[in-house]
Amino acid sequence: MELVIRKMGINGEGIAYYKRKPVFIEGALKDETVKAHIVEDKGRYYIGKLERIIERSPVRQRPLCPYYKECGGCQIMHMTYPGQIGYKIDMVKEAFEKYAQVEITVDEVVENDTLYAYRNSLKLPVSYIDGKLKSGLYRADSNHLLAIDKCLIHDTRLEKVRKNVLNVLNKYHYKDIYGLYLRIFSDDIQGVIVADEVIGSDCIDDLKKIENLTTLYHSKRKKKAREFFGKENRLLFGPKMTTFTMMDLKLAIRPFSFMQLNTGQAAKLYLKVIGLIDVHDKVIYEGYCGIGVISLMLAKRAKKVIGTEIVASAIADAKRNAQKNHIHNAEFNVGDSGEELRYRLRKERIDVIVVDPPRTGLDDLMRESIIRSKVRDVIYVSCNPATLAKDYACLKQYYDIRRTIVLDMFSNSAHIETIVLLSRR
Repeated sequence: MELVIRKMGINGEGIAYYKRKPVFIEGALKDETVKAHIVEDKGRYYIGKLERIIERSPVRQRPLCPYYKECGGCQIMHMTYPGQIGYKIDMVKEAFEKYAQVEITVDEVVENDTLYAYRNSLKLPVSYIDGKLKSGLYRADSNHLLAIDKCLIHDTRLEKVRKNVLNVLNKYHYKDIYGLYLRIFSDDIQGVIVADEVIGSDCIDDLKKIENLTTLYHSKRKKKAREFFGKENRLLFGPKMTTFTMMDLKLAIRPFSFMQLNTGQAAKLYLKVIGLIDVHDKVIYEGYCGIGVISLMLAKRAKKVIGTEIVASAIADAKRNAQKNHIHNAEFNVGDSGEELRYRLRKERIDVIVVDPPRTGLDDLMRESIIRSKVRDVIYVSCNPATLAKDYACLKQYYDIRRTIVLDMFSNSAHIETIVLLSRR
């Protein structure tokens, strides 16, 4: 059948309409006329299969990646960069209209200077295939590994080390290796081999020779475990933490603590956050603070910063980073962000709340604590426009949106980073 693509979906799909129901068609773009057929009726919507494009969108381009159609990791690589930016702006606006019933203006867009090789970490499953260990990504909706020789969005040094690590492991005929994690800051790469077998000393000696690989852990895990890392992690060689400089902060981080995956764009994000309002002589509370980067940057300008995070290892890193930078007005606590905010409000005045939650957004307690706090300014950093908008639907009775910034953290991907400044009525 012939269909016209009316809009785009949150995962980069084109959306047409048939019998008054949306048809999601992977690979189609807004304003295109396509030939497609319906492969599944989901009740409220259809899944369509693209056959050919009859009228092309002006923002369509040929993806550079040879794995693009099979991998699915870069959902919008078939769009030009201006097209990608327009798509992300539309997704943020549509999320607020759909979930919060408000029309917003995107005040600023922070583009990515590097569209490829920007990702500072890789976390890939590993399988034993045809007598060798190979890494890649699972095909959509399957347990079948798509072996990938080169990923265009990974830092090229990570890709080189990935190949070298697998070559060494294959040299020693390992089979029960289930994952590989690598992360780079500056030139130092920290890594984790996820496996259910001991890595021998001869193999470790060869791994030590890999250029730029300065730290390596073994994370012991069963094959079918749900989590990527195991519960038992052993340092094979190198320092436990990698140190690097971000703007004017000296930071140290373990491979198991979260850090933004695009270092250059992360620095821009932090600058936008700390520049949104004047925090001089103010007390700031940051929920979901991670290793404390935003808190520490704000602490250099504010009277006091209180950071809370549920992950104990991240708080340990945050405290260590505060000491390393001689910052004495930042306090970090392990705990639930909503509970800690409620507790703090009984003890002292909070002037600004900053939140950077996971993709699931704020929980009920955190939303309730913000509403009860009556704090004037709230800065919300989001990696999911849908949950951001749903949270604002609960807050809009009390807060107005003063500024909205869309930041392109993940070019060629449908993922969107948004910064919103809310002010109490």
